[in-house]
Amino acid sequence: MKFESLPNEILLDLFDYFNGIDLLHAFNGLNYHFNSLLYKQYQSYHFKFNSISKYNFDTICSQHLPFITDRIISLSLSDNEKTPGQINLFRSYISSFSQFTRLRSLSIYHLHSYDTLMKIVDECHHLNYLTYLNFYSYFSRFQYNQKDFQSIVNNIWNFPQLTHCNVDISIQGSNFFSIPTKISTSLKYLNMYNNKLTWNQINKLF
Repeated sequence: MKFESLPNEILLDLFDYFNGIDLLHAFNGLNYHFNSLLYKQYQSYHFKFNSISKYNFDTICSQHLPFITDRIISLSLSDNEKTPGQINLFRSYISSFSQFTRLRSLSIYHLHSYDTLMKIVDECHHLNYLTYLNFYSYFSRFQYNQKDFQSIVNNIWNFPQLTHCNVDISIQGSNFFSIPTKISTSLKYLNMYNNKLTWNQINKLF
């Protein structure tokens, strides 16, 4: 039996063992059958762009992502030394994170733009399936605005289904976290790196 002759249910189950990048590279364009599975039936794309080449990143974002935004369940982006400027480049292809209506996990690494962080958090506010959120960011002091940062934290705490949150936000070398003024009704696990909180502050987190 040829691989492509396997029942669709088996092929779709096999797709779960691939991350989105490798899945598209391996099966896109082979024939109409596989393209139909990729673009019409498969529902669980995972994309981890932390070490992808810019050429492959541009190809996936321009040729594939616009057709599967509602079927991406995990997304990881990074502005590290291997992928500088990736997050804003991603936003140039995808106008708003609100398009990822089935997104369950979002990870943002090495973000250096305060404005971008605010926009991403605002756009994710109504994602009803988002349960895992990871932010690792560094900002200069001239970017920092206490009122805006408080709003960012409050918006995160208002995510309707968020259960796991990992936050490592540094303001010019000093780790910082603003205590939310609202209580999360869904959050169960919280990791804040290199932050010192009093028991009274901890009690305000949940």
